[in-house]
Amino acid sequence: MGAPLLRLERLSKQFPARLAVDTLSLDVEPGEIYGLIGPNGSGKTTTVKMATGLYRPTAGCVLVGGIDLHAEPVRAKRLLGYVPDEPFVYERMSGWEFLHLVGELWGVPLAARTAKIDELSALFEIGAILDGYVENYSRGSRQKLAIIAALLHAPRVLVVDEPIVGLDPESAVRARDLLRTFATGGGAVLLCTHTLAFAEAVCGRVGLLRQGRLAAEGDLDALRRLAGAPEGSLEELYLRLAARP
Repeated sequence: MGAPLLRLERLSKQFPARLAVDTLSLDVEPGEIYGLIGPNGSGKTTTVKMATGLYRPTAGCVLVGGIDLHAEPVRAKRLLGYVPDEPFVYERMSGWEFLHLVGELWGVPLAARTAKIDELSALFEIGAILDGYVENYSRGSRQKLAIIAALLHAPRVLVVDEPIVGLDPESAVRARDLLRTFATGGGAVLLCTHTLAFAEAVCGRVGLLRQGRLAAEGDLDALRRLAGAPEGSLEELYLRLAARP
């Protein structure tokens, strides 16, 4: 592994009524899928929004490919792909129009983006509905569209918040394989999810977040040693190390 593709350095986010994230630091290396899990209110979504530039941290910094996200947002964001927990799509566009708009905004040449759209829509088996308006799509189809849109500009870092919500089991397996392929190709994935079985299947390391801080971090073997549970599943480790008391 080389230098981290995504680095969060002592990130804090203070809202008027609460400190959501407290001096959080973590690295995601090339070729790595890093899972961030924790109870509701632990700071996961706030962390994701700071990692993608949607929130400005109260303190600390985010480095994407060594570039400070807030000092040079355009350069840094070209390296980022983001799949939010609620898919953002323009409902009065067709799927094709939406994906080509996203590709055009990223400056992806027409031939290259058409080939990528064809490849990924075939993977998720939604090519047949791309001519229809997005307002008529199911939650799962919107999620597939958001995943495709995030990959059109060939990012090096993928930040994914709840990747398989709304997906049928077969599509969830394809999403898992897609993340693995992305990482195998040298990309870095920050995966935020409540679906612990999915995280256990796909993540090399996991950070257990509690009250805006990392309660524990490591691969499954390291977390098992820390929790004193040699055969523990990620669900059991989470309950021991990060769940609310």
